[in-house]
Amino acid sequence: MLWEKIKEKMMKNPGKKIWENGVCLTYEEVLVLAESFAKKLRAPCCAVLCRSELSAAIALLACFAADVTAVPMSYRYGEENLRKILELVHPPCMLTDRDGTLAVTDTDTGEYAAPEEAPALIMCTSGTTGTPKGVMLSQQNILSNLRDVLSYFSLCGQDRILIARPLYHCAVLNGEFLAALCSGADICFYSGEFNPLFLLQRIQKYQITVMGGTPTLFQLMGYYIKNKETVASLKKLVVSGECLSQSVAQRIREIYSGAQIYHVYGLTEASPRVAFLAPELFDEIPHKISTPLSSVKIRVADANGHEVPAGEHGELLVKGPNVMQGYYKNEALTQKVLAGGWLHTGDIAVKDEQGRIEICGRKDDMIIRAGVNIYPAEIERALLEDPRTEQVLAYGVAGRDRITRIAVKIKGRFSQEEEVHEMCRERLPEYLRPGLVELVKEFEHSGSGKLVRK
Repeated sequence: MLWEKIKEKMMKNPGKKIWENGVCLTYEEVLVLAESFAKKLRAPCCAVLCRSELSAAIALLACFAADVTAVPMSYRYGEENLRKILELVHPPCMLTDRDGTLAVTDTDTGEYAAPEEAPALIMCTSGTTGTPKGVMLSQQNILSNLRDVLSYFSLCGQDRILIARPLYHCAVLNGEFLAALCSGADICFYSGEFNPLFLLQRIQKYQITVMGGTPTLFQLMGYYIKNKETVASLKKLVVSGECLSQSVAQRIREIYSGAQIYHVYGLTEASPRVAFLAPELFDEIPHKISTPLSSVKIRVADANGHEVPAGEHGELLVKGPNVMQGYYKNEALTQKVLAGGWLHTGDIAVKDEQGRIEICGRKDDMIIRAGVNIYPAEIERALLEDPRTEQVLAYGVAGRDRITRIAVKIKGRFSQEEEVHEMCRERLPEYLRPGLVELVKEFEHSGSGKLVRK
């Protein structure tokens, strides 16, 4: 079902191109390669681990064509993450370009426990900081979400999309790669290390019109732009993956003044897209999400699952055909996260009188101080309003006296920590002010451009 739909769309545009560095293939050539590798897949599950994202794209399409469960992996997240995924899933075989050419190899990692309903994908999340969760997505999950994305995202055959993040991420695989294939857009892959300058060079060289990324990524790229002509070709940006403050949104708008900007929200468990903000509303309410996807329902609820009034914080719950089958080999967590027929996202949100949603932070990042719930994103958004601040990360620190203190790491135009404390006194109420401040020159970023929050 999934492969037939993708193939049908690709055959309508057989001459459109997919390239990476010096390698360029047409849609038709990619189809031939994918179906050729599909014939070599005999096991019910196959890992995909490639240094080239173009190779990973062919490998994933081969899994879809063979009706084999694909387990995307990425070198960008380190050997420990790879080991944890293999130990969780035990895929019998792997499609890899380890020796420079895409090939099928046996893994000998243990016995794969095939689910009763075979998923199209097992997307592993949170593997870098703990035990990975294997999100099982069915063909129907992916197709329903893809249809909804294409209904609002104005990709077309004249577009050239730069895919600069690994297909290991559901937002990239479904929201960018498959959406581009179904729209007949040319696709340029970048498989190198996180480097905003290299991305800008590719945007200008290939006259890229579409790109997706985090607010952090787009902001960092802005620091390297010396001439607006560098990004003049960009017509559509998709911003996701982190809470977006109004000040950061304003900077992104100033940098990419000629582009339509889609602020979107999603998570792997929802295949991934849940809601979006139409470009015409970006300048008015950039930090909010106004429209759920057409087949998706959302609500902001308290701990008992009851919807909270406008203006009150609660957990964002999601329901729809895009919601995952469950977690691989983890029925207890599946029951917890899908309790009551709703996907409990773990994201804290607030709804305004018009029903528009603002994502305030993660439940598990919450700092509890003197009985008060504090969300790091609240602090970060306020400090990003100051033009001296480039990046900031807030977190809780438990002292020996068992009293939790608020700490921030901050990058910007500050010569001493006292300047940051003074800014905090001006911009934050007392209960949100950090007691610990650390000036840093650089932050660690994940392969997708997100700030790493440990």
